[in-house]
Amino acid sequence: MFKKSHTIKTSLSKEEIIKILQTKVENYYRDNSKFDFEGNVNLNGNFFIKPTFNFGPRNQFRPEIIGKIQDSLIELEFAINTFLKRLFLFIITIEFVFVLFIYSKFEVLQVLLFFPFLLIFILTLKLTFDSKVKKSIVLLESYFK
Repeated sequence: MFKKSHTIKTSLSKEEIIKILQTKVENYYRDNSKFDFEGNVNLNGNFFIKPTFNFGPRNQFRPEIIGKIQDSLIELEFAINTFLKRLFLFIITIEFVFVLFIYSKFEVLQVLLFFPFLLIFILTLKLTFDSKVKKSIVLLESYFK
């Protein structure tokens, strides 16, 4: 659910792509930085980066981008942080258990109205993730035109 793949096709060589990425990615984000991404770009064509252009109060939800450069293709895989995956699973599980517990004790059907809130929560997270992935893809594609 919080994982996406994308491939960028370009006419640039592998070496040119690596050089461009190295100019756009810094190793560690610093305040007032002009770089769009932080992370590592290896000379063998593998990289692990996170966007910094969308660095705000919700920066913890930015996608991790794992990439591999093969000739003139850049394969990207977007995912959220493992800690956040576990946290979301925990929250969803706790809410589900809470609703079932309340329903089993009181047998009140209104308690089942919690499920739409759970669905709205999950949908909001998914839309936020998709939005950040799309912004990252647009920015990365602009580098290699």
